[in-house]
Amino acid sequence: MPFERRMGSLISLQIELNIIESFLKTVFEAADIEYSKIKVISDAREFSHYDDEANAYLIPLQWEEIAIKATLGELNAFIEWELCNLANKPFFEKGLTSKKGSFMMVHDLKFNEIIKLIEDYYKIKFVDLASYKQITILRNKVNSFKHRKGFKNPRKDDCNGIVDKNKISRKEAFRSIDSVGNFLKELWDETKQKKYEEDKGYK
Repeated sequence: MPFERRMGSLISLQIELNIIESFLKTVFEAADIEYSKIKVISDAREFSHYDDEANAYLIPLQWEEIAIKATLGELNAFIEWELCNLANKPFFEKGLTSKKGSFMMVHDLKFNEIIKLIEDYYKIKFVDLASYKQITILRNKVNSFKHRKGFKNPRKDDCNGIVDKNKISRKEAFRSIDSVGNFLKELWDETKQKKYEEDKGYK
């Protein structure tokens, strides 16, 4: 990948991740203000029942949960978009644009099919990338919230019992942003030589 293109990609990546991080911080700050207000009321013993206090805390807690799930979903969508971009060239070179008479795009492929295209074309293995395990964890959590209200799949996931739910936290949300940035940077480094040869017209 030429220096200019790589710098442009890195700048765009950082802008995208900074926006997501800014969103998270804004929600967390709003939640913290609400927690402080509730504590003042609690310290003044103005709640008529302890359930009232618990219900008051529930609202900002839900703000946090929704924001974290939205963040993980946005990060997952960002990863899928970037991988589809990398897989686009091998997709067309392999002539995979039709299936049973229907026109196809690279976005129609399953995630593992996209990874296979990239691995075969660029001669890399995703499991060898340091941040890939964290990306897999992120994707599993996103799918669990999308399809099972956050509950793990006991047939596939590491579970503490039949009913086990994925846990999310502020710390994990910020760590996930860093993991996605590290993963994409590493992936671009692994594929840049092939891109450079293509730009220069080498076989």
